[in-house]
Amino acid sequence: MNFLDIINFIGGLALFVFGMNKMSNNIQLVAGAQMRRILRRLTHTPLRGVIVGLGITALIQSSSATTVMLVGFVNAGLLTLKQAVGVVMGANIGTTVTAQLIAFNIGDFALLFVIIGMVMLLFGKSRAMENWSMILIGFGVLFLGLTIMSDSVTGLKNSAYARDILAKLSTNPFLAILAGTIFTMLIQSSSASVGIVMVLAANGLITFEGALFLVYGDNIGTTITAWLACLNSGSAARQVALVHTLFNTIGTIFIGILTYLGIYTRFINMITAGDVFNGENVARHIANGHTLFNVFNTIAFLPFSGYLAKLATKIIPDDKDDEASMGEPKHLNYTMVGDSYLAIKQSIKEMKEMLRLVQLGQTISYEAFKDRNYKKQVRVSRVESAIDQLQKEITVYLVAVNEKTNSEDIIIKIPALLHTVNDIEKLGDYTLEINQILNYQIMDQGAPLSDDFKDTITAMHNQLQKMIELALVYLDHLDPDIATEIVQLEAVFMDDYERLRQGILTQIQNGECDAAGGLNTIDYLDVVELAAAKIINITEAGSQKFVYTYEKHHYNPPAKAQSM
Repeated sequence: MNFLDIINFIGGLALFVFGMNKMSNNIQLVAGAQMRRILRRLTHTPLRGVIVGLGITALIQSSSATTVMLVGFVNAGLLTLKQAVGVVMGANIGTTVTAQLIAFNIGDFALLFVIIGMVMLLFGKSRAMENWSMILIGFGVLFLGLTIMSDSVTGLKNSAYARDILAKLSTNPFLAILAGTIFTMLIQSSSASVGIVMVLAANGLITFEGALFLVYGDNIGTTITAWLACLNSGSAARQVALVHTLFNTIGTIFIGILTYLGIYTRFINMITAGDVFNGENVARHIANGHTLFNVFNTIAFLPFSGYLAKLATKIIPDDKDDEASMGEPKHLNYTMVGDSYLAIKQSIKEMKEMLRLVQLGQTISYEAFKDRNYKKQVRVSRVESAIDQLQKEITVYLVAVNEKTNSEDIIIKIPALLHTVNDIEKLGDYTLEINQILNYQIMDQGAPLSDDFKDTITAMHNQLQKMIELALVYLDHLDPDIATEIVQLEAVFMDDYERLRQGILTQIQNGECDAAGGLNTIDYLDVVELAAAKIINITEAGSQKFVYTYEKHHYNPPAKAQSM
């Protein structure tokens, strides 16, 4: 590899990561409830996940492509880690289905995806069309990056010197596995690595046993693609990459021991035509050894897929603010719909999850404003999308409860509960507006924001977050004392709002401050005031035990509120 090859390799890596991020971000924006339900249904059990992974990978003949898409789905919240485990196993089998045919090179069509995406972007007139176009562009750029990386090391793949090194290393099982791992990491294609191993073995440069050890290393090396795909992703995406690595590494240890003892080599020779120990049909033996390696690993580990996922989460703990699982209901169990009282409790728990996301979105937007961190501010749209998704899921669940129950006590609660869900969703919209003001409008204004205005924003942010925190506690037991505290805090909040807003207007009128900064701060105050009003709505609904009265009145906390 010369200097230009190194530049091309790094540039290809940059395109790969950029395309992965674009595809993942826009998948989350366009994926609705129906897509989530389909994916959950298809991968509901580990065995179904294996079939899905096998089918997709057999079609495109690239486990790298499958795992990249899988990381994207998990990063976008479309799949959970537990669902992904089976797909990873199936992908390992699928990549060997047509091992002796020319591998499907999706990189050849990378620019076609970019072209289609650009045409859609130029002529599309809707936000959904824009998101789909960016998915296609990201998908094309991703595989274009892979192709550039692979092309930049063509000289290494065709190097006689590299082949000599592999031939020497193959006599040592540990070094052979390590060599296969490193070589596949470099050329980004296990199919190419296996092809080279087959050529070496067919020409008598390495033994059949040595070839198998190199192939096992290839299986470990191909997991680097998943790690590259999650370089800038959350913990859930990294956990998928770790599951892929653990699965292939543990499988290599077990099958490697059987190979070293001669058991696996004799088994492959027994089921394959020709005697490989006499140099007969070597390529077919290696292909069968590759396929059965992944089949046996899947059979052995499939019953323990849940434990594999748990191990991955222990090694890489979940991020507290990881968006991967956002929008995925945690408490809506449709088997409970028949018990309407319990189902209502579960829906309120899910509303709390929505409110937590509101709190998270507020925190991210404020921290991005304070730290001037672009990566943080772009995450707010993901949080808001997750809030929208939970609103849809809770609404569908409450409608199902309403259809199943005959209890009037439950039926009269449904409208108020739906109204509360909408209030929380509106809080998510306000969070997006706040992010727009803090991190776009203020950033684009002519002069920097004054310290006084920054202090005003900080004070109001802290007050709003305190109200949200109290509302989260309130939804647990509908404690009237907490409701009173929220109302009192909102009264102080409104006094501060009126005083600060009028003060800024006076400063602008008298030319005592930067007009743009003052107006942007007023915009912030106005949106925060609307958010505080929604929290009061939520509190009021709880105080009425979620019975909608259709009356507009001031909140008067009852002497005692009963929990549901």
